[in-house]
Amino acid sequence: MTYTRHSIQQLQEWYDAGNREPLDKFVRAFKHIQSLPADHEDSFQKLGGYHGEPFHYEKAPPNRSSKWWGGYCFHGCVLFPTWHRAYMLRFEQALRTAPGCEDVTLPFWDECAGLVGRPSVGLRPHHLIPRVLTTRTYELDGQTIPNPLFSFKLKQKIEDLTVGEEQHYSKPEGYETVRYPLSGMVGTREEQENTKIHNARFSDAESERLLNVNVTNWLITGPRHIHTRQGAKPPSDTTSVLARYLKCLDTDTYTIFSNTTSQTKSMEKLCRERNEGHWLMSLESPHDGIHLAIGGFFQQGEDGTNADEIDDANGDMGDNETAGFDPIFFLHHCFIDYVFWQWQLRHGATETLTIDEADPGAKVPEGGILDLPEGEQLTMDTPLPPFVKPGEKNYYTSKDMVNIESLGYTYGSGSLDKHHEPILHVPHVPVKQMVKISSIFRNKHRGSFVIRTYATGPGCPEPIEIGREPILNRWNVSQCANCQNHLEAVSMIPLDAEMLALLLGDDWEKENRTVDEIKYQVEIHSRSEKTSNNEIRKRGKFFFSPTPLVGRLVPGGGVPAILKPPVFNVPKDIPTVEHLLRNKSLPVEQRA
Repeated sequence: MTYTRHSIQQLQEWYDAGNREPLDKFVRAFKHIQSLPADHEDSFQKLGGYHGEPFHYEKAPPNRSSKWWGGYCFHGCVLFPTWHRAYMLRFEQALRTAPGCEDVTLPFWDECAGLVGRPSVGLRPHHLIPRVLTTRTYELDGQTIPNPLFSFKLKQKIEDLTVGEEQHYSKPEGYETVRYPLSGMVGTREEQENTKIHNARFSDAESERLLNVNVTNWLITGPRHIHTRQGAKPPSDTTSVLARYLKCLDTDTYTIFSNTTSQTKSMEKLCRERNEGHWLMSLESPHDGIHLAIGGFFQQGEDGTNADEIDDANGDMGDNETAGFDPIFFLHHCFIDYVFWQWQLRHGATETLTIDEADPGAKVPEGGILDLPEGEQLTMDTPLPPFVKPGEKNYYTSKDMVNIESLGYTYGSGSLDKHHEPILHVPHVPVKQMVKISSIFRNKHRGSFVIRTYATGPGCPEPIEIGREPILNRWNVSQCANCQNHLEAVSMIPLDAEMLALLLGDDWEKENRTVDEIKYQVEIHSRSEKTSNNEIRKRGKFFFSPTPLVGRLVPGGGVPAILKPPVFNVPKDIPTVEHLLRNKSLPVEQRA
């Protein structure tokens, strides 16, 4: 039998119209698995821990290297969509163990609902996150209960075993998950006190409002067009999460669609080998953005909303270790699976998926991952632990995950459905220049961060955010082989003709201006923390301003940027800025 996964918005709409049963049943099932003991195979704590902590040190080989990792971190590789599909299937199976919930399905949070085809940037939706996910209580069977979709209280402590570090990401039994703008840092006594003071500043209503504003800003905020002359076409939006969701549906190959590693490497390869600039997008990139939006990273809106960063905001969704313990994680990833299926429908890939085995995202990282030996090729036959086929001892593989109808489910109506194609079409972005921001290493930044790139020029003296790359990182990268294998974080920024006109002036070509007149600032937007005297220190938040891009061409056409001395005391991994395309936007002496 095939069941239908509807959006949580649809369940909420039915509930408000008097048909309470679908939403009640889902809440009842969620409440059931949250009530199970931590070590129960179907418990929320057990299932939430598959994404990060607790790590499985008991499976470590006796001669393991420091790069071995004891978890199931399939990010930044070709197994990202299929592993998470198996994860959602396993979670849904657990929900069906609740009495009377044998036919319950996992709904998806339709993150683009009400946003696609908006007539105006200024039109802001209310409650982009359905209220059932953000209210503390729920009326079920005639009683008011703690809403199991609002948060989860740990049944058992989780420990951060970072060697030589304080237990920053340890969580005690009874810890309750939080979202932006609140903090969940309780690993040390000092952090517990700071967190208590911080969280007391926000009422439930204010927290809900700020969360909705922040997530909305991440979804819809592109480059600000304040300097575009009246009537001129604005630059293409390549930064907002909504634009990235729409763009990933156009991606031609599964390998590039599946993960950020393949996405960025393919963009760079086309530039260096063919001198062609193409804006490519993976499903993983907008996925990361929503994690960070809920998990504590602020985004200012085009209309000036949410202008000030909230120091100490540190939600559980913002880091891989703890994301799976927030109930919204599963509705977010159900949406990711919905988008995956929509991509398959558009590209005739509902029966088979093809992995480019030569791609950098198709290898098991050095040190190995639990049952997968180091260096093994990732294929459609690679096991997807810890997810076992029902009635068997064998793990699912990606081949098993291709056709969702064969897995017993399909999706109800959503904002990115194929029949919405006329309003979903993303215009082709003719790339005039590709900017590469690199030499930013995950192991230099504890936890997640955002690579924000700003630009100014003769036509635009005020900085415009042209690049916004969310990096969903682990708090302790040294414990994660998958993360170590992809240590460098890269941001690829396409510049179209409209953006060049905005930065250089409308007549930049007639006046022989070139991209060497554009100045860039790269900001590593990471977590803030308290110093010993309780002052706020914004870790990793540094600014760099390259000099005009002059000098020799590097192989493939990249032009190295010479960086001015940084304003602050910065880490050794100073970002590198390159222009990758040889064309008339470069100085005459640098053209091919």
